[in-house]
Amino acid sequence: MQVASQRLSNAQIQTSAHQFARWLDAADIPRRGVVATLLPNIPEFLYVLRGTTWSGRTFTPINWHLSTNDIEYILKNSEACAIVSHRDFIEHLPLITTIIEPKTCLVIDSASRSDIHLSDFDNTLLRYSTAPLDQPIAGTIMMYTSGTTGRPKGVTPAIISHEQPPCFTSKMGSLMLETSLPQQADGTHLIAAPLYHAAPSTYGEGAALLGADIVIMEHWDAEGFLQLVESEQIVSTFLVPTQIVRLLQLPDQIKQNYNLSSLQLICHGAAPIPQAIKHQAIEWLGPILFEFYGGTEGGGVSINSHDWLDHPGSVGKPRPGLQVFIFDEHGQPCETGTAGDVYFATEDGSGFSYKDDPEKTANSYRDNKYTLGDIGYLDHEGYLYLCDRKADTIISGGVNIYPAQIESALLAHTAVLDCCVVGIIDNEWGEYVFAAIQLKNPNNQHDDMRHELMAHCEKTLARFQLPRELVFTEKLPRTAAGKLLRRKVRDHYRALRSSPNP
Repeated sequence: MQVASQRLSNAQIQTSAHQFARWLDAADIPRRGVVATLLPNIPEFLYVLRGTTWSGRTFTPINWHLSTNDIEYILKNSEACAIVSHRDFIEHLPLITTIIEPKTCLVIDSASRSDIHLSDFDNTLLRYSTAPLDQPIAGTIMMYTSGTTGRPKGVTPAIISHEQPPCFTSKMGSLMLETSLPQQADGTHLIAAPLYHAAPSTYGEGAALLGADIVIMEHWDAEGFLQLVESEQIVSTFLVPTQIVRLLQLPDQIKQNYNLSSLQLICHGAAPIPQAIKHQAIEWLGPILFEFYGGTEGGGVSINSHDWLDHPGSVGKPRPGLQVFIFDEHGQPCETGTAGDVYFATEDGSGFSYKDDPEKTANSYRDNKYTLGDIGYLDHEGYLYLCDRKADTIISGGVNIYPAQIESALLAHTAVLDCCVVGIIDNEWGEYVFAAIQLKNPNNQHDDMRHELMAHCEKTLARFQLPRELVFTEKLPRTAAGKLLRRKVRDHYRALRSSPNP
């Protein structure tokens, strides 16, 4: 089969980035000035990322799935002074040019549309030299959170003035790859997830900094991924758990049709992965999965397949220079094996802030330690295990119940394609466990399947964790990066069941 993709050499990334950096200089974009993008998975994304962060500016990619209102908010909140957009997003250009001066707006492939009257990206860059920059300086990357609980928030990292590039985020991408692929870190890297999200762009740029050529997959397709691994001799890639699930669900005759021997590393993160799914992936592909836990705000906990098999369910140990702490609700350290709020601290004291939101920033810190809002525990060897997001915890009869554990049990059943567990308001218990399930075969008899799934859960879950209610749905809402939009599911079913319980 043929899948839409583009291959670009390492040299092309460097030379085009140099040209873009020189355009930023010519356009008088100041140091630390924000350069935004509204781009799909195309090579120009990497050119802009490198050119911006090697010339002392701040790179801010925008999720092009967002509403016009959210795009407007990000451009204004970030104080963007330049943008590179794709012609496919023409409907946003009139708004963009009221916020950013038209002379600092570049459009990809504008020549193919007569209704776009802004400078074309490729033609503009041709005017500038491809030679290395005379005085490169590290910039920063300011990502915006997904906005699943309100307006997107800009995460501003600590800035180290006059540091040599690459920027800190890109360095971390390279470090992770070097840690897990010390012998062939420069092998061809495949970008198969949306670049506007932190991890795909971080690992893509990290691989390029190590000398790798890059193949960019324009749109996700499970079999197309296998085809590209074989035809392009892919060595490393980043996937979200949903993509791994989709690969495992391919028929065996399709999976066996492709030679995947070149693939030596799959980095994965951005969402929890059920233990059963990860076991299946390792059995099929070998011990090449490398999991990390962190967020736009920071972090850096990781684990390879060999250590994970010895500590199943763990997300690993922190990178050098990072410490992990577990605190109870009173701010006291938790004992080993006891779940609490997960906090991080760096040796140099660096951290982050939410742009223009000092209250949210303050609520994320405890002294010099910050949290991503997750609950977890440490074992006696210092391995971190996550239970769930604090905001997603179900409290029933005063007992904390973690949806991720229940979802993991449900996903282990061969009939389940996807699921979401939330708490529904209950007059007696406070909340009860509710599960929305997407079946692989929607024609299955729901009553029979409901009984089968409950019997399945009873084998691995405690009685208080069992769903009181199971419903079946055609599809569950997920972002392009595979993150479950749990709040949408929770709000929808809470509204349907808002009448008092008998």
